[in-house]
Amino acid sequence: MIPTAHTLTTVYAAAHQDAILVDRSQLGMLKISGAARLDLINRMSTQSVKQLRSGEGAATILTSDIGRMIDRLILYAATDQVYVLTSEGNAGNIARYLLRFVFFNDDFHLEDLTPTTAIWGIYGQAAPERLRPLFGDDVNLPLHHWRQTSLAGATVYLHCADPVAGSGYFLMCPLADKEAAAAQLQQAGITLASAQDFEYLRIESGLPRHGHEITLDYIPLEANLWDDVSFNKGCYTGQEIIARLESRGRLAKKLFRLRPAQPIPAGSDLTLAGRTVGTVTSAAAGPHGPLALGYLKTSALNEDLSPLSANGIPITLLPAP
Repeated sequence: MIPTAHTLTTVYAAAHQDAILVDRSQLGMLKISGAARLDLINRMSTQSVKQLRSGEGAATILTSDIGRMIDRLILYAATDQVYVLTSEGNAGNIARYLLRFVFFNDDFHLEDLTPTTAIWGIYGQAAPERLRPLFGDDVNLPLHHWRQTSLAGATVYLHCADPVAGSGYFLMCPLADKEAAAAQLQQAGITLASAQDFEYLRIESGLPRHGHEITLDYIPLEANLWDDVSFNKGCYTGQEIIARLESRGRLAKKLFRLRPAQPIPAGSDLTLAGRTVGTVTSAAAGPHGPLALGYLKTSALNEDLSPLSANGIPITLLPAP
């Protein structure tokens, strides 16, 4: 059995001084095969992904016709397949969405591997050092790239993931090997964390989450996801709107890290001088005090933000991590 997770105070210290382990198996995993596997995703999403080679990966965003975010996908290319990591509980929706755009002559086949895939997230300042005795130089991966390796006699897949508290990795394996993999990682000195612990650290790191910062209300550039967008790949769904905003250099709103003076709930309005200028999209309390993420109208940035508040509670903007 996997031991009970530690307290948030212990986890927070471990993330910033060492490494933590969190179950991310709620993320979705799709396997796509066929000659059109990358062509279809390339013509539908923000990143240029047609040339991905086996072992490489990339983040890309599915957007609506008006450039609003449907989901952020992480692609992992293999020799004859591409594996698609979706947001939590969203694999079925994304599978149905992609299949709507498959042409009759496309060689495109999709399988949902979510029910049989375990995903562990390893995060923190010392995550590479903790993993190196287990995986050697495979820890030295570019962002979103991956390697097949082994752990406790089982085949596992190590991925370089978005950093939280300094660095990030995914370790993926068959569900049957989930607890054995966790045991090995904890024996390597990595502290087990809960989903609630991770949420606090995610907010602190400014990482957008589906259903919170990644929704049909916002475009990728507003969510600070510039690296997930190619501006020279050509057409994709929503490309015209996103390209226009990039060329003008003016966004209507932008995602910020926030420090409330007291805990506040997600969904609270951000107000300035009696008018609404934004929305809190994520919020949590923890050892470093209350933290939040929220979208703020860029027009408000030209004003004195010292009276910015939510529910009457003063809010301070934090710098980018």
